[in-house]
Amino acid sequence: MTRFVTKSNANVLVKLSGRIVDFKCTRARASFVFNEADRTKMGAVAIAAGLAGMGGQAMSTAANAGDLEEEGDYLEFTLDGKALSGWVWRSPFKEGDEVEIAAETDGDRHEIFGVARPSDRTIALYPHCSRGRTRHFINAAKWWLILSGSGVLFVSFMMRDSLVQAISERGVQWEVFSFFAFFGAMVFSLSHKWFPFVRVAENVLRTLGWPNPGSIDLVTRTRARRSKDDPVEYGRFYFYY
Repeated sequence: MTRFVTKSNANVLVKLSGRIVDFKCTRARASFVFNEADRTKMGAVAIAAGLAGMGGQAMSTAANAGDLEEEGDYLEFTLDGKALSGWVWRSPFKEGDEVEIAAETDGDRHEIFGVARPSDRTIALYPHCSRGRTRHFINAAKWWLILSGSGVLFVSFMMRDSLVQAISERGVQWEVFSFFAFFGAMVFSLSHKWFPFVRVAENVLRTLGWPNPGSIDLVTRTRARRSKDDPVEYGRFYFYY
């Protein structure tokens, strides 16, 4: 399948409703986030994660640096006589489902950015779309503190000293500051990279009639409602609402 270039705008979306007909779902690979210029940045993130003692994360990031494509579901179906197509991260939908769609229209072309099924309140969006801007920034700040704190604990462990004693030493104080500054810059860069998906998520949720989409976090909402019988994809690739 042709590699899809992320559409950062998706400013004008319309809401369509109806029953899915002639449903086709193709699992394929495309580059939703990163491009060749990001390869070096991803390598730097891997090194930083390794220095912070996060070996597993470092290996995963290093692997991603070599492969800029991800898997997604490309949907094609008819809704109320209109032919629609587009990407979602993972599709829980099937032939005959009654759904609400947030789509961009241009003549006879209708491109999907979000699909909601009211019967069980399930929603799937374009890959990496799951939070509004307020929740996005809160999540970024959380990861900045986690990564920076991990770096400080790693320094403390390497010195075989208590955390308070380690931070009290002048040389280590600079290292602590460096960890917070470095991870702050890294998280800011990645947060900025993800922001087009935040805008798309807000536009989808607003089009579907949700109030205050900037404060919505579909990941958190879904985790609060998950049961042990739910598929593992819930809360990661598609969500409850």
